[in-house]
Amino acid sequence: MSRRLRPFAAAALAAIALPALAYLLPTTSVLRRLGERREKLAVAALEVTGTLQAEGPLADRLRAAAGQPAGGIATMPARFLLKVPGRCRLEVVGATPAESPFVALRDGRVTGTGGLETDPAVTATLRALCTLLGTSTAGDASDAYAAALTRRGVSLAEQSLGRFDGRVAYVVGGRAREARPMLYVDKDSFQPLRLVAPEGGALVDVRLLGWGSPTGGDWFPRAVEAVQAERLLLRFTTERANANPRIPEGSL
Repeated sequence: MSRRLRPFAAAALAAIALPALAYLLPTTSVLRRLGERREKLAVAALEVTGTLQAEGPLADRLRAAAGQPAGGIATMPARFLLKVPGRCRLEVVGATPAESPFVALRDGRVTGTGGLETDPAVTATLRALCTLLGTSTAGDASDAYAAALTRRGVSLAEQSLGRFDGRVAYVVGGRAREARPMLYVDKDSFQPLRLVAPEGGALVDVRLLGWGSPTGGDWFPRAVEAVQAERLLLRFTTERANANPRIPEGSL
């Protein structure tokens, strides 16, 4: 390598290594800033309408609930509801409430109909959204997030930097690309990006994609995906997010 090129090569290597060498905030500070980011939005409840897409056994369950033949990818209108703290519901929108299979989470207990409550991709998605968006952020939220993440198997004693969806992120729970429970938080915006946690005996990777989109804004990501062993199992695509709607108490 010529002497002229060596400085450029060194700079390129430094840029690649930068995430590994950069200063790491303590985990408690990352979780506190995650809470502060959500607290500024003043979101106590959310109603998100969109499209739920699934394949495999989940697609067959959705088709069966809608009275459709099995086979192929299922794409259906759906709705996500959230009330802070920790009450969430994901439902397929049918012609009548009786035709709308759903899964709900309240006080850590999962209930539902249509087989959604037993599907790991669905329950992992609901638990992740409730953990990341439904944790109470009043005051210093680091303890509340720490408790919620510990329940999902994330080790708070380990942290690194990684990349996801084109962003540099704090990785709580280990090092990027390790197969273990982990939380990814955007290093600049402190929006939650990803939660990998066990569900149904295996790790499910729930990814929150496209913060700041015209459909979800900073309230809710453009899309939520559940991935297992690099296979996409479920995708919820946001069409409209409504902050602080009136949600009947019996709905959650």
